[in-house]
Amino acid sequence: MRETDWAPARRAEGTLVAKPGFSARALGGLGQTLVSGDLDAAFAGLAPGAPFVGLYGLVPEGAHALRIARDRALLVTPAPLRASDGWREGFCATTVDDGWVAIEVEGKGASLVLMQGTAADLSAGSPSAAVLFAGRRCLIARTERGFRLHVEAPWIEALATWLDGA
Repeated sequence: MRETDWAPARRAEGTLVAKPGFSARALGGLGQTLVSGDLDAAFAGLAPGAPFVGLYGLVPEGAHALRIARDRALLVTPAPLRASDGWREGFCATTVDDGWVAIEVEGKGASLVLMQGTAADLSAGSPSAAVLFAGRRCLIARTERGFRLHVEAPWIEALATWLDGA
């Protein structure tokens, strides 16, 4: 494929896909901070009271942490934290506001899209929200009207193309 044959890149905010059964849109304005180490200390200092959300758990309105591994999580806040990056008090925090994208998939067909995208047994649950979705590592959580994917920003075009074909 020649460079001139590539479709224009989609924006990392706003509608990515709109189909009769579902829509997918990239959320803007969220704060996303990757935290490693002592997670209890991290969230006590960065977002007191923020609950951990595991695989396909329901995300609350405010701050929450999507667990990736035993000692790693993505802290999602309604707005960027503006916390300084680096190690302190047993944990490391790294701002990834522009390094990860949150995509909400909603509509009557959202559950079918979810079933096509992952082989994970969502009903079994897991403390970790990380799974393969459409061949990419994503964090999956539920919303009131569908589900939310958190994916590293370089994969947004591949994921949007997959969603467009779902």
